[in-house]
Amino acid sequence: MFCPSCGLALAHQTKYCNRCGAHLASRDPEAIKLFENRMDSEMEGLFWSTMMGLGLVLGGLVVLKKIELGNSFILAWMILSSAAFITYFCVGLWQVRRLAKISKAVTENVELAPPRETHELDPAKLPIQLTAAPSVTEHTTRTLEPIPSNAKK
Repeated sequence: MFCPSCGLALAHQTKYCNRCGAHLASRDPEAIKLFENRMDSEMEGLFWSTMMGLGLVLGGLVVLKKIELGNSFILAWMILSSAAFITYFCVGLWQVRRLAKISKAVTENVELAPPRETHELDPAKLPIQLTAAPSVTEHTTRTLEPIPSNAKK
């Protein structure tokens, strides 16, 4: 399952997204309708940003030709504006593709692990056998040998 708001892959079924906090209603017709509306708006946004970007690139070319600037300036405009347009278009296309993948997962009714009731616990774990830790002082003391005294009194 994926969050329809941020696209985070969720390992188990939850009511809210762990990243963005969006309400997740699995297989809810209203939620699916909202998701489809978001997909439609993303597609429409991609279309209009493509039209505006092409208009700016080509319109700028026409204006620069009318002003009669040098060919090197026109070439620089075409390279920079085309690179910006292609980058923006690819990001928009990636977003639409990501939403389409999420939409497929939402509408396919992917079966997840059944949600647990709050009164259910994990199976009991066996207690760990504790062993006594070795003494810290046991190996730190040593016996001193008496030093013979050579001096006579």
